[in-house]
Amino acid sequence: MRVLVTGATGFVGGAIVRRLLDEGATVHAFVRDATRARTDESTSKQDVRFFEGDLGDPNAIARAAEGCDVVVNAAGRHDDRASLQELGTLHVAGTENVVRAARHAGVKRLVHVSSSDATLHRGPRVGWSEDRALSHLPLGVVGRTKLESEEVAIGAAGDRRRSAGSAADDRRLEVVVLRPGRVWGVRDRSRLPALAAEGLRGGIALFGPGTNLVATTHVDNLAHAATLAAQAEASGTIVYVLDAELNLATDFFGALSTALDLPPPRKSALGVRSQLALSWTKSVPREEILRRAQSSSFDPRRAKEQLGYEPRVSLGEGMRELATWTRQVGGARALAETKSS
Repeated sequence: MRVLVTGATGFVGGAIVRRLLDEGATVHAFVRDATRARTDESTSKQDVRFFEGDLGDPNAIARAAEGCDVVVNAAGRHDDRASLQELGTLHVAGTENVVRAARHAGVKRLVHVSSSDATLHRGPRVGWSEDRALSHLPLGVVGRTKLESEEVAIGAAGDRRRSAGSAADDRRLEVVVLRPGRVWGVRDRSRLPALAAEGLRGGIALFGPGTNLVATTHVDNLAHAATLAAQAEASGTIVYVLDAELNLATDFFGALSTALDLPPPRKSALGVRSQLALSWTKSVPREEILRRAQSSSFDPRRAKEQLGYEPRVSLGEGMRELATWTRQVGGARALAETKSS
């Protein structure tokens, strides 16, 4: 199997590259800086071919996709403070360009990595299935643009596929969309630096008593699901990808704090509405307050039934790996000073 991975040097994309290589796949890595990528621990292995470009150039993506059976679109940015235009360009227009490139190159299957933020709102999401949708746009620029990117990807599943140099035929582009929960694990330089910095200031805030549920996805579990989706018969479907454990916020963030050698999380007796109104919470975006304070749990059955997915990394195992990695990079303080990527 030959697979193109976009965002191949990112937290999620790098994990997917490693998993695909372990499964014996040949990987085309689409990166912004090929020279830097060749020295990156996630993508410097054998059987990786590097293609330089960005998601604004469908021709560059098509060149990278030539000869590939599957494209895994793992490029993305989880930044609540980014502008709608920035994330719209990356997530929505970028996905449109990936779809065009896949069609042009004659790729059979697209695996699109989204986010459970596609249903983020001010209330809890308990036991939600993939068929449960909001009656309004999700809260925040991440959720809104991820939802729109899903619509682009799923829409492509009904279109005829065009092979390079040929007319459209009756074969379709097969599409699977993955919706992970809160993604975590080693090499996270997206969310983890900010959490480490917050924890060093007195503990990670729970924005409530911590008795709410938190849906999580270890990055290696997500990579495992992406590899399964690349080969599954399912198409035109959205799938929640989750860890085996369903944890309370106090348990997950408590284990995370221990792994990072931080003080215990801070609890509050105030409700979510009060937390959102307090001026001291402005250091944390409202979307992140809701992720930590409102219950989230999703139905895992579709992933098992359609992909054959079973989580491989447990909470305990993942936290032990995270603790080791944190020590290797110099501890929580060094991590907090790392520029998010």
